[in-house]
Amino acid sequence: MTPFQSINPYTELNFASFSFLDQTALNKLLPKIKLAQNEWQNKAVSERISFLQPLSELLIENAPMLAELASQEMGKIYIHAKAEVIKSAALCNYYAKNAERLLNPTFESLESGSQIELRYQALGIVLGVFPWNFPYWQILRSAIPTIVSGNAMLIKPAPNVPQSSLALQKILDQSGLSPNLFNTVFIDETQVAKLIENDTIAAVTLTGSEKAGKIVASLAAANIKPAVLELGGSDPLIILEDAPLNEIMEQVVFSRFQNNGQSCVAAKRFLVQENILPSFKDLLLQKIREFKLGNPMLEDVNIGPLARKDLKELLENQVNETVEAGATILYQAGEIPKTGYFYPPTVLTNIPKNSRAYQEELFGPVLSLYSFKTIEEAIQLANDTHFGLGASIFTANTELAAQMANRIETGMVYINQIVKSDVSIPFGGTKHSGFGRELGPDGLYAFCHRKAIWKAS
Repeated sequence: MTPFQSINPYTELNFASFSFLDQTALNKLLPKIKLAQNEWQNKAVSERISFLQPLSELLIENAPMLAELASQEMGKIYIHAKAEVIKSAALCNYYAKNAERLLNPTFESLESGSQIELRYQALGIVLGVFPWNFPYWQILRSAIPTIVSGNAMLIKPAPNVPQSSLALQKILDQSGLSPNLFNTVFIDETQVAKLIENDTIAAVTLTGSEKAGKIVASLAAANIKPAVLELGGSDPLIILEDAPLNEIMEQVVFSRFQNNGQSCVAAKRFLVQENILPSFKDLLLQKIREFKLGNPMLEDVNIGPLARKDLKELLENQVNETVEAGATILYQAGEIPKTGYFYPPTVLTNIPKNSRAYQEELFGPVLSLYSFKTIEEAIQLANDTHFGLGASIFTANTELAAQMANRIETGMVYINQIVKSDVSIPFGGTKHSGFGRELGPDGLYAFCHRKAIWKAS
């Protein structure tokens, strides 16, 4: 099987390789993690959050280095990679400020006179399987609250960002966190499956593809273990006829093309009310034509390469087969760099229902454009997908938007703003976008059980 490799998607050069962890070494590691977790869960929350402030400071201090690694390994625009690290520092600050209050026991009294103490108790070792597109944020948004709530985390990062993962591990080791509570291991899919079946592992979380989610969910269920899954989406961005197009274009275009189009919460499908569609197209194409493709380390570059060659080939096949099914390419950039895994920014229209673009998630700089006449049609179109992560609605009529939001089948709906994660608000989807929640209070409770302790009068 392919080991963990750092291949620069801009130069296409392999600049580092790492072997899989030997199974014997992995087996020896598990008891050490369990011993550390047993001691950790018995510490006061005030002690368990003590590493967060130093970690936040280390992330900010090392943001340039971490951002450069992400750019080199998966093609992320440097300034966006740096912003990802700073956001991760804000995550630490949120839990440092709020975890003690949120995890403290609560008390209730019954009419019978019994006193009930309700406690949140850790599950144990949580296995986390993480993607490459946000190599720091994705791991930390899960690991930080999981560890603060008393668990240990065993982390399997994506194979194409090994150096980013090792750099993050080093920073956690320097933060003052007790050893063996945050553990990065380079393992293969077979080892992941064995870990889920291992009694030492209490729960599993995965951010990744729908296919991977089905496998992990079935293994977790077979072993009666909790799971949190975030499996991406095909988010609709709905623009009603009264939306101020000139004011919103910057952010709606960013929503689709952020991270080179490789974001779970990107607006994959733009649903625009019919009578403003011509104006919207003009403004959209004006913005996209301004994009500069190239080295993601450069400040004036808007679009970098896709993270891997196979991802470029997949997207190319999805678009080609969608066009063969009857879709129209409204726009496609004519020139792209000759070296690197670049895919030209593309806008698809007249997309048939039986096409890949309609049914699948497109992970790259491709925008699917639809139109609708009525609000009912917009809601039906928004819901006509097996994904259900997020949605956006842009309109001057916020009361109508709230009514629409109640009927849209997603875990999150944003009115007059694009979908994004916030450290204090639960994040997650429904339908095939997964289940469970991260961030906010839910991030702390995701891998706890709530124990009721009864005291008779």
